[in-house]
Amino acid sequence: MESTELRDFRRRMRLRYEWSRARRALLGFAPAVLIIVAAVALTERPKSALVFGSSMFIIGVVLLWYGRDLRRAVLPGVVAGIVPLTFSLCANHIGHVCTGDSCMSWCVPACTAGGLAAGMAVAMYGLRRKHGLGFWFGASGITLLTGAMGCSCVGYSGVMGMMVGFGVGMLPSLVRRVVRF
Repeated sequence: MESTELRDFRRRMRLRYEWSRARRALLGFAPAVLIIVAAVALTERPKSALVFGSSMFIIGVVLLWYGRDLRRAVLPGVVAGIVPLTFSLCANHIGHVCTGDSCMSWCVPACTAGGLAAGMAVAMYGLRRKHGLGFWFGASGITLLTGAMGCSCVGYSGVMGMMVGFGVGMLPSLVRRVVRF
């Protein structure tokens, strides 16, 4: 039977260990704040970008803290998410195109195209590295939250367009992965 002092000592050491891992995860993901600040500064909807960016930051820190396959998903997820974010921010500054009686914003097509490219990037990276489901879910979440900071440019239709594009981009690789098993 374990003494009370030894149990308390183990509990304190475990707490220190977890706090150390949490600090390391927080510092490791701190550069993502620059992406969030840039997105908030350049978008038409800074509140939405801040909400999506804060969510991305919290989830990124948690994934790094937890480790395993989830830790490996963070960097590829952020890099892939920068594609729809950049496409949508550029489309926001282009404005819209008018032909005859109708006008169309470039935001939704840019978000869809960016989501497609991001989905294909995550899928190819995941297949090449033979990562497990944790990677796929983690990278998808981080990618979608990163891209959503800019794709909220016309409301949730931009975010939905990005998600559809992302899903279409991931579909061939997911089918290939399932058929292999």
